[in-house]
Amino acid sequence: MGNVLEVGVKFLKKEGVGKFIIRTIHWIPEYVNWWRLRLRSYLFERVDSYRGHVKRGYLQEETEIDAYAKYSRIVGGMEYCRLNKQPYSILNQGEVIEVVLPICFEERNEIQKTLFDSPPIYLTTFTEVEVYGNTNLLTKGDIAFSDLYWMDKGKNRYDIEGGCIVSCHKRGKWIRAAYKKTDVVVEEAIYCIGLACKNYYHFTFEILSRLAFVDYCEEYREIPVLVDEASLQIPQMKDLFDRVNIYHHPIIPVGNCARVHVKELIYVSRNLWMPPNFRTNTVTVAGDFMISRSVVDNIRNRVLSNSDNRVNSAYKKIYLSRRNCTVQRLTNADQIEKIFFDHGYQIIFMEELSFEEEVAVFHGADVIVGVTGAAFTNMIYCHEGAKLGIIIPSENDAYFFSNIANMLNVEFIVIGADIVQKDKYASRDTFSLDTEKCVRFIESVDGQNEYET
Repeated sequence: MGNVLEVGVKFLKKEGVGKFIIRTIHWIPEYVNWWRLRLRSYLFERVDSYRGHVKRGYLQEETEIDAYAKYSRIVGGMEYCRLNKQPYSILNQGEVIEVVLPICFEERNEIQKTLFDSPPIYLTTFTEVEVYGNTNLLTKGDIAFSDLYWMDKGKNRYDIEGGCIVSCHKRGKWIRAAYKKTDVVVEEAIYCIGLACKNYYHFTFEILSRLAFVDYCEEYREIPVLVDEASLQIPQMKDLFDRVNIYHHPIIPVGNCARVHVKELIYVSRNLWMPPNFRTNTVTVAGDFMISRSVVDNIRNRVLSNSDNRVNSAYKKIYLSRRNCTVQRLTNADQIEKIFFDHGYQIIFMEELSFEEEVAVFHGADVIVGVTGAAFTNMIYCHEGAKLGIIIPSENDAYFFSNIANMLNVEFIVIGADIVQKDKYASRDTFSLDTEKCVRFIESVDGQNEYET
């Protein structure tokens, strides 16, 4: 005890009593604030209502939301049709889905396929419903429609919050939504809205790929389409929509989190059943990543069938640079990019290309490599036999791209990177790629190409 007092006295003499008092006064609020942030994080992760309150505040800063609602009756769309004897059509009767665990360079030499019976893709017409911009949610009175929520009922694995859905009860008792009320009433429209509408992957595969199902019915070909306004503001995505919209449906843009009343809504359910995210500590399985063949066919066939004004591409080996992107997940990106450049790869900045140029580059290239990201959505235009290498931690199984590659007969290889900082959402992990491993991968691909020629 005496030694402690002696050390304390020496410290005060050295520090000075005045400075010590000032330091103590400053430390107390900092300590209180640390506990406040820690408590806030704890409540956000574990208390649904508190999380909804915080997210509602974020939305108020970003948008002009002015309403808040809680829906305690939640059903899947097809279940609603059955209960109310509402007609619907199943569009994929008997479809079998292959979920593909890809090759991982120097770790896993063979792909692994698991077969599943597809969930139903259904088409129906909902009457007198509300739709919400940038959200996978429909409501009718006090009823909320959510197929993903219904699929996950009682399992508590999917995190479907996003857009105007600010919180969900973990045991399926309610959904809370914050939105902007509008006086807009639409007589008849096709539903082409969804969460993450500004993300190229989600817009292409999850939202737009369903439009072709509606177009099979001639009576729907002149009906307007509800589209997220944010999607149309991105030139490449607007061009993609125009190419897929072969019957020139009129467009009705819907603002972010804006609620619009539709008297007759032509609705096609999901043909990609991956949730936006999984709840913390959820162990994923192959069945979580099911994708219908229609996701590829409905986009690829329409885009590639029209060769008018097609831009030719001379690029055969390309590396997709994320140097200009805000989010940099690969910590040694500059080193890796230089290695590919030194080995004869063209460095491509996708954000600088028009939609036509993106299609041409991917359709013409024999080898495409890059860090995981939405740019790989363009793999849907690859020619058969092309090779794709995606840099991602090997434990983050890249089903979302390998399933598409399997449908196209494209060789897909994971180049396993080492996680530097892990996040509760795998899509936010940061990682690095061993430079020697990178060179070995390039040499293996170049060696295969020489043998093939």
